[in-house]
This record gives sequence, structure tokens and C-alpha cells, in this order.
Amino acid sequence: MPHLMFRSAAAALLVSAPFAAAAPAQAAPQHAFPCAVGIQSVSNATISTISVSITCDQTRTVDVRITVGSAELVSLQQTVQAGVQQSVTVTVPRVQQACATLQTDGESTTLCTP
Repeated sequence: MPHLMFRSAAAALLVSAPFAAAAPAQAAPQHAFPCAVGIQSVSNATISTISVSITCDQTRTVDVRITVGSAELVSLQQTVQAGVQQSVTVTVPRVQQACATLQTDGESTTLCTP
């Protein structure tokens, strides 16, 4: 799998977080989503912890939806302060892949764990 380049230091910090068995985060698609986002999944034999990080250049309200297949795990609004990394984390029975869809100011992006 090729290494992904990140557009922000916040997303790079997420990847370097101290999770030994972490799957690499995926960069947001190259379009006008106004915040840097990352997703990470850490699993052991029985559980997965999925974390989504969000950093915006100005204070925004971001809708966050985390799913596994067609099952919705989390759906909430997060107020993200300018320049402050916010995270949404959920722990569930072990999953192979999770996705996060984020929306703010009419823009949306979806990213998934590998």
C-alpha cells in the first residue's frame, strides 16, 4: 500500500499517535473540505477503537457520522474550535473497516480505515 501524504501537521500527528497496532489514516479527498481530518482504527482480538480527528482553521460546527457497513455507530455535531484538534472516538466489537463522513458549511468528505 503506498504511503499517503497529508496536507496538515494535525493529520500527520494523528498517524504518529502512540498506537502500536494502528491502521494508517487516509487523507481526505482533494476537494474543498475546509478542515483537516484523519481516521484511525486500533484493534485487538475482540474490540476496535475508531478515532476521527478534526482540525479547522476557524471555529466550525461539523457533523460527524461513523459507520461500519450500513450500520451507523455515531452521529453527532461537534463544535471544532479554530486551530484546536478535536476527536470523536468509539469502541465497538472488532470490525474490519469503518468510515467517517464529515459535513460542514455545505461541504462533505468521507474517509475509511483500510
